[in-house]
Amino acid sequence: MRAGGLPILTYHAFDTSGSVTATDPAWFAETLSALTRAGFQAVDLASWIARGRPVVERGYALTIDDGLQSIFEVADVVARHRATATVFLVTDRIGGDNAWQGQPADVPRGPLLSWSELESLEPLGFRFAAHGRTHVPLDRCDDRQLDDELRGARNAIEQRLGRPCPLFAYPYGRATPRIRQAARRHFAAAFGTRLDTANHEQDLHQVSRIDAYYLRSRRVLDRLVTGRLQGWLRMRRTLREGRGAMTYPFSWRLA
Repeated sequence: MRAGGLPILTYHAFDTSGSVTATDPAWFAETLSALTRAGFQAVDLASWIARGRPVVERGYALTIDDGLQSIFEVADVVARHRATATVFLVTDRIGGDNAWQGQPADVPRGPLLSWSELESLEPLGFRFAAHGRTHVPLDRCDDRQLDDELRGARNAIEQRLGRPCPLFAYPYGRATPRIRQAARRHFAAAFGTRLDTANHEQDLHQVSRIDAYYLRSRRVLDRLVTGRLQGWLRMRRTLREGRGAMTYPFSWRLA
């Protein structure tokens, strides 16, 4: 990891649809190959948090939101590169699909992983964390509903998989001070959608990530592997904030 921080790359679906939420499996494979050729190694995100978010030379982390079955399209790639990928699960929808309330009509519907499929992915390098019970925007929840979304998702994962669930990703990236305070009661760390690398100076319950939408070009991938991404990220954030969007311009569609 360069001094700028740890790149936490965030994916959703893996297919060739061209959707803003989708990554071509072949491009995902090329991304990991380029990182490996440049001497990068994937970091286990929960371990990195537990160790106090240390500087990791040539490190990166993988996260996948929602838990779609299309993960199987890239599972062998993750295993081949001996990477660890953290999948944020919508626990009430496991074994169902991603047609939750509020899902934009232009986001392709797809099946979600079942509990048994989660177990089959673990030996390949996948770890599982919480993304809420129902994927509801948390700023629409009263305090009781908010606590239920967080605590319920954590408990479901811990009970079904038999291991701690210390990490959370905010649905749609929505993380007001009230939501972050609730997340602190249930999780060691939580992840937002601010376009930046992650470091130990950030709020543990508003850790930045880089959505795969921004990594679709060879030019940007080259910036990542050569350590020249920070300036480009600052430019993209400035453009977004100029449009009045503190998260990514289509954040309501993602995460």
